[in-house]
Amino acid sequence: MSYLHIPTILHHLRFRSPLLSIPFPPPLTFTILLQETFFTLALYALYHFFSRPNSKFPQISGPPRETWFKGNLGQLFTSKGLPFHQELVDKYGGIARVYGFFGDEQLYISDPRALHSITVKEQDAFEETAVFIETNKTIFGPGLVATTGAQHKAQRKLVAPTFAVPHLRRLTPLFYNIAEKLATVLEHEVHQRDIQEATYTAATLDISEWMSRVALETVGRAVLGYSFDPLDSPHNNPYTSAVKELIPTLFSLSLVRQLAPFLSRLGPPSFRRKLVEWIPNGAVQRVKEMADVMHETAVSILKERRQGLEEESLQEVEEELEGKDIISVLLRENARASEGEKMSDRELTGQMTVLIFGAQDTTSSALSRILYMLAMNPEVQERVWEEVVTAIRTKGDRGEGEEGIGRLGYDEVSGLPWLDAVVKETLRLYPPVPFVRRTAVREVAVPYVAGSAQLGSNNMDNDNDESSIHEVSYVTIPKGTTIFVSILGSNRLEKVWGPDAKSWKPQRWIQMDGESMRRDKDTRLPGIYAGMMSFLGGGRSCVGYKFALIEIKIILVTLLTRFKFALAEEKGTEIVWNMSQIISPSVRNTVAGTEHKGMPLRVLPRRRVNEL
Repeated sequence: MSYLHIPTILHHLRFRSPLLSIPFPPPLTFTILLQETFFTLALYALYHFFSRPNSKFPQISGPPRETWFKGNLGQLFTSKGLPFHQELVDKYGGIARVYGFFGDEQLYISDPRALHSITVKEQDAFEETAVFIETNKTIFGPGLVATTGAQHKAQRKLVAPTFAVPHLRRLTPLFYNIAEKLATVLEHEVHQRDIQEATYTAATLDISEWMSRVALETVGRAVLGYSFDPLDSPHNNPYTSAVKELIPTLFSLSLVRQLAPFLSRLGPPSFRRKLVEWIPNGAVQRVKEMADVMHETAVSILKERRQGLEEESLQEVEEELEGKDIISVLLRENARASEGEKMSDRELTGQMTVLIFGAQDTTSSALSRILYMLAMNPEVQERVWEEVVTAIRTKGDRGEGEEGIGRLGYDEVSGLPWLDAVVKETLRLYPPVPFVRRTAVREVAVPYVAGSAQLGSNNMDNDNDESSIHEVSYVTIPKGTTIFVSILGSNRLEKVWGPDAKSWKPQRWIQMDGESMRRDKDTRLPGIYAGMMSFLGGGRSCVGYKFALIEIKIILVTLLTRFKFALAEEKGTEIVWNMSQIISPSVRNTVAGTEHKGMPLRVLPRRRVNEL
């Protein structure tokens, strides 16, 4: 039984037992709210202890619970939890049993057959968790990440055309403008730093900070037509701070957020807001302030965009809108939709905030990891540089320069083999989001390869057990069960990617041919991009993944033609990657045992490298 059914239990207990007929909602005091919450948890614990069966999944193995109260949640939701997530796949295979609150059994899944059923074939049986939906609805409003069922499908239908390739081609010059501005700013930073450091060849810069800034500016300009970060000056935009701090703050509240479905039923929105304001927790109050900033900014920008479109004639809109920001295109699509399919202003502002928030952290994480891997593998970095420079020179020889001097067009950037291989391999091995969760909304039988419930990726080289590996079994997943969809684990399965699945090898994508990509059902992941799960699959896959890919590639093309990146030479420090739902880098001082956000790399201007 899932903890998401707490309100149902309370309803039955309170209204059917005279001894528990407590007024609802309670008086507006924080003390009573706390009493109510603990009372709820205690009732649920007793109910669960006395009524649950021995096991919902007796055939599925998994780790022992860390504590009776929170099961394995403390291991799954911690900044240092990446090794545990990998261990679940290595030790227990494609399906593992993990525990939530009070012994609630959940499943951690990386098996390709099971993932296809969950994300594609039976996707209507698995929705986002109530915790995810209610938290996002409170913070962002009713956008794509806070809606389910028919409402989500209708929103996605309206949003999807704004990320179509024809529109992305028209946004390509904007991506270049921002990337080139970043490169110019970095050249200035290097010049200032190398004078201070007296190196005269390079400077150490926090590249993760710059990737965060350029990702926010790019998505802000492309989606909203709004500049959040000028790049060439210090930024103090409240929205910028809110977007950057929200994910880590929410992750620190992972266990507290499990109460979101229960609290969402406590009276009208105004009452719930009062409850939040009374909670004496700094992280909760910061989330409230961030949500307010993002909502108010979205409302203001929506008003400006709508007024701007109304001032233009219909003909001007038809001729000019295609090159404008995505929200302007979305407003046009929304105006054209039938009355039953149009989004309200709350839904539109929800989409705006979600698109900005969803694209900023994931893109900056991917860019930071790619540059880090190129710094660790200078021979691959040189291959990519040579490929890009050759393509630019070839285009110049043909006299084609409509995209600008030294610029490659959308199709040319997309067609660079080594750049494409580096991006794919990094997103495969190091997906910015390591997992997502789903809840079964009805009972469903999910297939999986029998051996995958016992055999981890380390055991898939056992040639003598081939028959058991390909024997399909089924696990019945009861309604209300929480599922972990392991993006990280499935992207590293040896039976899918080969014995070198945990190694960063971009050349695997150069060597792959059509036959090697035609995997059978047991080794074919249902992802929408390159046979991996980094952008998920099915109806809740990433609607803007093509936007993210061309943005990442143009930024890389621009930076790699002007700089060479190398590991920083700082003794006693190392780069570590932490999980706050989205993976991000930090610098650990191995001597002092301290850690702070950032990813310093040595940045060498290419003109100086060529002169040496």
